[in-house]
Amino acid sequence: RARFEEAASAGDAPEAWEGLSRAAWWLGDQDETLAARERAYRAFRRAGDACGAARMAMWLASDHLDFRGDDAVASAWLRRGRALLGDHEPCAEEGYITLLEADIALLAHSDPATAERLAREALKLARGIEDVGVEVVALALLGCALVAYGAVEEGLGRLDECAALAVGEEFAET
Repeated sequence: RARFEEAASAGDAPEAWEGLSRAAWWLGDQDETLAARERAYRAFRRAGDACGAARMAMWLASDHLDFRGDDAVASAWLRRGRALLGDHEPCAEEGYITLLEADIALLAHSDPATAERLAREALKLARGIEDVGVEVVALALLGCALVAYGAVEEGLGRLDECAALAVGEEFAET
């Protein structure tokens, strides 16, 4: 955390703020996590990095849900992330935004049909851009949605596929 704080104070590099936000998250510092993610979001925007800004918007949505239970603010950040990627080539951030929407549909709204549809969208995107991280999470959410929907055998098959992929692949850090 101290090194990221030094890097962030030395300039306004979005990567420094993003790193600080991760360190603060791991330390359970909600206020610092949110503040650093917001600074990272703004710095990525200034740098013209739509994917980086969308990633921070997705994490801000997740944090507002997890830390504060604030669905309205989380939804606003998700919409902002999607808007940033509107004209952009498909990227992992688009997949993760879709997956967070699927997670919310499944866990917060008890809507496995929507969760399944969104997980399938993210899975298709992941395979199109060859992003293993998005693919693993998409398979996990798809499996959970299918089980919740009553398609237990198919859902467990997707969860098995997820586990095999998770242990058999290398992941890029996002």
